[in-house]
Amino acid sequence: MAMTTKDRLVIRAELERQGYSTDYVDKAPPKITLYRHKAQLNPQGGVVSEVGTAVPGLPGQPSYVRDKARQGLLAWPPSDTCTCRWCAERRAETEPKGTGKRTMGPHFKVES
Repeated sequence: MAMTTKDRLVIRAELERQGYSTDYVDKAPPKITLYRHKAQLNPQGGVVSEVGTAVPGLPGQPSYVRDKARQGLLAWPPSDTCTCRWCAERRAETEPKGTGKRTMGPHFKVES
C-alpha cells in the first residue's frame, strides 16, 4: 500500500522526536538493526531480553521503525548520552538521592 503525503509527514515527525534524522523516511534502508532501550518482559515480569540487545535484520520501513520505537527499539545502542525516555528513566533510577538538605545553589552569593 502506498504511503500518502500526510502519513509520511506524521511518521517523519514522530521519528524525528525519537532522534532519527530528517531524511530517514525518504532514504530508509531495506533492513536495519535495532537495539533494545527497554527490556522485554514476559507476562510474569521476568526479563526475556536485556537492555542493549541487538535485534538484526528487521525491516527498515519508516512505519515499522516508528512502531518499534514506541516499544523501546531504536537504531542506536543505549548509552549515558541517549535522550530516549527509557535511558533517561534508567539514569534517574541510578542517580544517588540527595541528603534532603537544600542549598541556595551556586548563583547565590554569601557574604561573611
